Amino acid sequence: MDENLQSKIRENLVARRASQFQWLADLVKTPSENLAGGGHGDMSAISELTAKALSALEFGVERHTVIPETQGTSNGAAEITNLVVRHEFAAGPVVALVAHGGTKPCGIRSNWSVDPFGAEIKNGVFYGLGALAKADLIAYAHALAAMRDAWPDLSGTVELHFTFDGEADGLWGSKWLLDNSIINPDYALGSGYAYAIGTSSTGDLQLQVEIETMPGGASADPMEAASMVMDALYALRRTYPGIQYEIPGIGSPSLVIGQIKGGERPDAAPERVTFTLDRRLLPDEDPAAVEQQLTDLIAIEASRTLGITCRVNRIKLSRPMRPGPGTDNLAGVLGRQSSKIMDVPVSVYGVPYGAPTRHYAPIGIPSVLYDAGPEAGSDGFPGGPDECLVLDDLRKATEVVALTLAEFMTPAG
Repeated sequence: MDENLQSKIRENLVARRASQFQWLADLVKTPSENLAGGGHGDMSAISELTAKALSALEFGVERHTVIPETQGTSNGAAEITNLVVRHEFAAGPVVALVAHGGTKPCGIRSNWSVDPFGAEIKNGVFYGLGALAKADLIAYAHALAAMRDAWPDLSGTVELHFTFDGEADGLWGSKWLLDNSIINPDYALGSGYAYAIGTSSTGDLQLQVEIETMPGGASADPMEAASMVMDALYALRRTYPGIQYEIPGIGSPSLVIGQIKGGERPDAAPERVTFTLDRRLLPDEDPAAVEQQLTDLIAIEASRTLGITCRVNRIKLSRPMRPGPGTDNLAGVLGRQSSKIMDVPVSVYGVPYGAPTRHYAPIGIPSVLYDAGPEAGSDGFPGGPDECLVLDDLRKATEVVALTLAEFMTPAG
């Protein structure tokens, strides 16, 4: 890549650094919590703030609003507005930068040592709920602005896909945009770590199990049946350490049982018991086969108790992301640029959580994960008390993204 172009991009990034950090503070001070049950809360303020900041960077901003209530389910707020920016340099591939501005619920504030919405900086570390996810929005936007203002001779288009229900599985964000043909990139780059390149991520299968007394089966105890089912599931979970994904970072599948409900009195067995289970899927697992194994196991164990019925319903299925054709092209450029700028070897890893590009990869769009996340996944306490971001990592990651795109989109020859 041309050295003059690199210098111009770096100069443009330095010129906007103060505004970059201020935008992060403004975003963190604007609550954008998704609901504890998995739906999205009111995202109008965070969406509008982001749109105004993008306009201040002289981008044309498309607003795509979806009203979930009109789509058959609301799962939270009345509407959500997704933002899309498109900048074409010349004919060529379309690369999407994918990030979301929603956060997990704040939780118990007393567990925080700082105000979760205070945007406090200590010794170069920025603290606040959503600091990591919201930094991704800023890194991508400023990387594109720095490229654009360097007037490069590049081939292709860069798009920003900024949504606000990523913590609620992106049903009304990136998936809705893709399903409605509003976006259709050739490559996708999604939020990740600054010191590793994600090419695969886990999926997520959630099931609800309902066990209740049959008419005439008053002597049956649904809670006892449920405990037998849970014992069998825990026994299955104990076999999971023997299953390992080949790329470092993900390890083994996990299974968690939660939201157990049943009973109204301490002196009577419940007539109905429900519980949910969450099974994380490895990239090389078949979600249908995993679901069948779980439902078969539940059915076998429940059938051991006479006088009860058992129903299993799928709550959610997020498919895992796995490397596909074209993934190595973008990952290779990222590896060169990030290793040089971070001054450490940056290698490929697997992401042990749902990727922001989880709706892109399954339809054949090569997807890679990289941005301003911490060196180790737990370092920044993502989504938890004292979530934080090293500001120098944001600076470096923004430069990595800008120079990666500039190299990736440089015409051959």
